[in-house]
Amino acid sequence: MAYASFLIISALFFFQVWINLDIFPVVWPDEVLFFSPALSFATGGHLQTDVLNGLIPGMESKTLWMPPLYLLFSGLSLSIFPDTLTTVRIANVAIVYATAISFYWLLRRESLSKFASQVAFASILWEPLLFRFGTAARMEGLTAFFFVVSLLFATNKDKSRTWYVFLVGFTLSLSFLSHPIGASFGLVTLFLVWRNFGLKSLPWFLFGGILPILCWIYYIHPNWDWFEIQFGAQLTRKRNLLETFTLIDKVKVFSFGFGFPKLRLVVIIIELIALAHISYQSIKSFRKLDQKWILFWIWILSILIALYTSSEGWYVFHILFPLAFGMALLCDSKILSFRLPFVGILLSLFALLYTNHIHWYKTDSKQILESHFQHLEMILADSKFVYLQALPDPYFDLRKNRPDLNVLEFIPGELDIPSEAYIQTIKSRDSFVFYDDQLINHVIKDYLKKSSWKREEWEIPVPGNHWLHYKTIVYTKK
Repeated sequence: MAYASFLIISALFFFQVWINLDIFPVVWPDEVLFFSPALSFATGGHLQTDVLNGLIPGMESKTLWMPPLYLLFSGLSLSIFPDTLTTVRIANVAIVYATAISFYWLLRRESLSKFASQVAFASILWEPLLFRFGTAARMEGLTAFFFVVSLLFATNKDKSRTWYVFLVGFTLSLSFLSHPIGASFGLVTLFLVWRNFGLKSLPWFLFGGILPILCWIYYIHPNWDWFEIQFGAQLTRKRNLLETFTLIDKVKVFSFGFGFPKLRLVVIIIELIALAHISYQSIKSFRKLDQKWILFWIWILSILIALYTSSEGWYVFHILFPLAFGMALLCDSKILSFRLPFVGILLSLFALLYTNHIHWYKTDSKQILESHFQHLEMILADSKFVYLQALPDPYFDLRKNRPDLNVLEFIPGELDIPSEAYIQTIKSRDSFVFYDDQLINHVIKDYLKKSSWKREEWEIPVPGNHWLHYKTIVYTKK
């Protein structure tokens, strides 16, 4: 029965991927920004971001605004398989599934029952947020994979082999080199190292962690000035988001990707209250808390703090794992709250059905997207140099159908970079594509006001709750 349910959970996950992969999630500019250096590495051995050439200093030579591991992973995929977005997304799907299996294995090591562990497994693989953020061509899946693998090394039953601790630090560092948010998971891993190997093993942990980072520093150091601009601008943007986003904004960012987000927030709140109550009763009765419960609380609090300080919807992907862990703990508890995990799974299933109903039964999303891109191509028929800040991003469609077109992508996150660095490149563009007037870079907005442009605007004809519900604004030279 256990194997059968495991296969059913997996089959539904892969079916959902299969029917949506080329269309949903919609192509984000982020995917283009990571695809470009990955393709450069696959074809030429260098991490050049051609779609930012002339917009951010050094991009034509080195990509330094993000640690390189995900770019190398994607580049390896593109060097073996066709150089398309689908290749990178499939690679991400494989990594996400491997992460979920590793997580299941981790729960079994923490003495959770097979049934509870499979509930957690389904809670991850059936949640619509996973398909919105986890299967896109970004590094969330790889970051989570190396982190969960570090936890597996940290829970190895052979305590006599300290080289496992070295591997714990090494894989945690690889998580950080996939995305800096991996650093926020360090306390979780460190707790398991202390619990299972003791403080005497800490030097091995630090040694394993520092080696990959030293390799990154070696890659950076010849071009430290570029790194300060590229990576430093990202840090400035994060600080600005922290200062300007209200708590309500942060809640909206947190809940955006979930299926039935308001109901999901209620389920999450009830889950945390139930887990807190059980923890309190355990401490009150036994003067201690089981270590797997301590692990849960360190994990969930670490993620919540990271999400609060980052204010990025993509990173909410990482909350799926501690939430699923909590559902497994409730499953193995003996109180009424153990029914909550089934409510959570049913909510995810209904959300998947509802999403598919909107996207494939009420509308033919593939036909709508193709029609949208064809309309955009007609408008750009006489263009040679285009700047994109669009959702869904037409880059891959234009790359296929208009190989003559010189395409640049939006300045990542509209970073605080001096306009002198990119204004001449902006002036070389004969067309601009946006999806929101309010998000247009102020320098570009001023430039568009000073010149003579033809402006066209339309909305993709879908319901408001459809994942393709975006506006398109195109400026072409008269």
